[in-house]
Amino acid sequence: MSIEIKPGRYEIDPVHSSISFSTRFVAARVRGTFGAFSGTVEVAEDLVKSSVTAAIDVASLHTGTEARDDHLRGADYFDVAAHPEATFTSTGLEADGDRHALRGDLTIRGTTLPVELDLYFTGDGVDHYGNSRVGFRATTRVSRAAFGVAGNVSQPGGPLLMGDATELTLEIQAIAPAGEEA
Repeated sequence: MSIEIKPGRYEIDPVHSSISFSTRFVAARVRGTFGAFSGTVEVAEDLVKSSVTAAIDVASLHTGTEARDDHLRGADYFDVAAHPEATFTSTGLEADGDRHALRGDLTIRGTTLPVELDLYFTGDGVDHYGNSRVGFRATTRVSRAAFGVAGNVSQPGGPLLMGDATELTLEIQAIAPAGEEA
């Protein structure tokens, strides 16, 4: 199946987008979101030449528990005082039917590593203001420790309390304002 997206520059719409994460804690998963982020999607005529850049305000993380959020923002985990922003810059896009592999450099806590996201086009259209919109869903799994996000202790005589693998899910809607070429 071929995907047809109007080429041009789209800005991520944070009101209609979300970035979430989940990590194992003891016997279940802790889930959270980042509430403040921005970015640009440049859709090329040849879709695989498209690019993405994004920035996340790490201090905007929210897990539903204020004490845990404050701890995650601290030096044991994200150290937002020294590293307030996480960034992503794409380096390539490979099409495989409905699935696309979006490759890029992810920087968290001052460490930049290559990552690959499973990327799916979720639709496009024009909103009630005449703005062109496109939607994508992207997922990946990263090692917290590889980015220096450690802060883990073990249970007495047992395994670590937190898992290393963290799942990231991005539900992105991007917009090209009416009157501007998308």
